[in-house]
Amino acid sequence: MGAWRDDPELAGAFHPQHPDDLQVLVHEGEPRRSGRAPEACWVRVDAVHGSLRIASTPAGVTPPIDPALVTWRDKPVYAGVLLNQPHGLVRIKQGARLLFLQTPGLPAAGIQVDARYLEERPGWAYVPCTGCGADQSLDPPSIMAQTRFPDAPAGALPIAFTAFCPCGGTLALTLVEHVSHPPPAPAAKPWWKIW
Repeated sequence: MGAWRDDPELAGAFHPQHPDDLQVLVHEGEPRRSGRAPEACWVRVDAVHGSLRIASTPAGVTPPIDPALVTWRDKPVYAGVLLNQPHGLVRIKQGARLLFLQTPGLPAAGIQVDARYLEERPGWAYVPCTGCGADQSLDPPSIMAQTRFPDAPAGALPIAFTAFCPCGGTLALTLVEHVSHPPPAPAAKPWWKIW
């Protein structure tokens, strides 16, 4: 029995006859860069790839963001196999192994991510989408910044910028300066302590 079946954020998302199958938003990056729309496709979940420590903020917060409003949480990163061939995507094929994060608000239970996204995401606080409440994006933040600011000096990153969500709403991303040393996850209480 996979741990993903017990994830409360995925409750109700699995196919009734196939308890490890759910829909994931599969993509080749933001449509404004890739020219291709994301698609909800079926993925058979077969592993927990790891955990991602991310910063988020309450809805409606505008940059600059007060660090006191940033909350840190750990999200599981799941892995699985793409069960159907996307119609409009060219690089992603049926049978491919994918990584994804559960994401609220989107028409699918999760959103496909890659190694670069997982590396960069902890460095950014996302204000959830104004339309659906999604707290993830289609591209890593550095690629989104390059798309929006093509004339910026090489290696330069904006402090904050906005991005369109697949639902049509807007996400706001803010660089969190202290994320190179995010607060540690709470330590488990030693078995011998009673308080």
